[in-house]
Parts: sequence; C-alpha cells; structure tokens
Amino acid sequence: MSLSETEETRQFSFAPFAAHPFYTDINRSLVQQALASLMRPAAATLTIVDMACGTGAITRLIAEEAARRGYRVRILGIDPSAEALRLAQQQIAGTGATAEFMRGEADDLPRLVGHADAAFFCNAMHLLPDKLSALRHLAAILAPGGILACNSAFYEGTSVEETSRFGRLWIRRAVGWLRQEHPEVHLSRETKATALQWLTPQAYASLLEQAGFERIDVKQEQVMMSLDGLRDLGHYWLFIEGALPGAPLALGAAALGAAVYQAGQELGVTAVPRLWLQIIATKA
Repeated sequence: MSLSETEETRQFSFAPFAAHPFYTDINRSLVQQALASLMRPAAATLTIVDMACGTGAITRLIAEEAARRGYRVRILGIDPSAEALRLAQQQIAGTGATAEFMRGEADDLPRLVGHADAAFFCNAMHLLPDKLSALRHLAAILAPGGILACNSAFYEGTSVEETSRFGRLWIRRAVGWLRQEHPEVHLSRETKATALQWLTPQAYASLLEQAGFERIDVKQEQVMMSLDGLRDLGHYWLFIEGALPGAPLALGAAALGAAVYQAGQELGVTAVPRLWLQIIATKA
C-alpha cells in the first residue's frame, strides 16, 4: 500500500487498537453480513481473500464465521508487512483455524490468488492513494457473483457532533502538552497525511461501480469507542502522523495518550460515538 514500514513504526502498530471489543464487534458484523450474502455451491470449497490482513484480526473472524456456518474454506491473508504477517500466523494458529499468509499488495492479487469467491478489505481502503486501481484488482480475482466487503472509520461522515467536539479538544490538548513538555517540537500542517484523505460513502460507491461491482450495499453503523481504545488509536503511527504531523512518534503518542483522558474528563465522557462505513458489493 506504499506505506513505509520501519523498525520505529513497528513499535507503534494498529494491533492494540484492533484488540478492543468494539473493533471486533463492528468487523464481525461485516463478516457475518458478507458471508450470509455469498452464494455457495453445494459441497464447494470457498476461496476467501483477506486483503491488507495486518495482524490477522479480521482473518480470525472470517475463519470463525465460516466454521459456524459449516463452510469449507481456503483463506488467504495478504499484506505488505512481513512483521504483521508473522503476527497474523501466530494469531490464527492459536484459534485452531487455518489460513495461508502471503506478502503482497493489491496489484499482486492476480499473481498470488488467481480467483476467489469473496474478498475482504477491512480498515485500510482510506490508506490507498489510488483506490480505484485496488478495487479493480480485487474485482479481477473475484468470480462473477463474488462478494467484496470493505469498511473504514476514516471517511467523510464518520463523526457525529459529539465525536467532532471530542476530537477537536483532544488534538488541542495534545498540542498543548507538546508545547509545555517539549517546546523543541515543531508541528507541520503543510502535508495532509494519506490516512486523512477521506472520501464520502457516495464516492466509495461510485468507485465500486467503476471497478465492475453492482448491488452495492452501503451502511453506517455506530460504535462507542472507549477512551482506552482512543488512547491505543493515538499510539498508531499513521494516526500520530495525521493528528500531529512533524512530531516524533514517541512524543506524539505520549501527547495523545495524556490528552485523551484530559479531554474525556473535561467533557465528562468515558466513550465517544463513531460511525463505521460498511460496504458489501457483488462482482457483476
């Protein structure tokens, strides 16, 4: 996905945020809806791709739901990060399920997969500068009638007023913490982070149509994100770069970690609502 992985960024991973129950629940909802809508030939073995699988949180949910439904499946997890794939293999092994993990990006799909009955692209679409190209690569591997399920909490419309109010205060308090504790740090607002280049739900639906999908079901589901969950989101390197551009990752994480509880105390909240974009589309 053209995101540079370094020893430093591996210390500020998405995994702690993905371990929270609200994250598991919202992604399980998408997995259940997608597999329920999949046309399954009798006695067939389904090939399911988990694109940008990361450390395997969604791969595990796919394996669990397929087992619950009695489906025979071959699950392929694909991600550009070798370290994430190593952790994904450990996670899936601990569940007793099986999955194959391969290093690659969206344009590697035809070579790595060949064909699939369903594909998931969860919590990563917002990171891609060329979303249409990725969707076309996903369409290329899907059989006619195959299902693509994708989602994101980083899109235009994700924040209700309460979320926006909290987010503004959180960032202000984090900037204030940096100025007080580390005045040598200078933030930059000149470059917008890739992770913050958000699209509307309608724009995502249009891209899917252009990529060859139909029956595009677009929903927004609300979750309550705990302050602990937001703290872990503020420890993720891409979020730090978007919220506090120019700050060293360690200091940015410290600032966001301290400020999230301060903002929560000032507003009298222990959790913040956020909308999650959930999309299921069918290959034409």
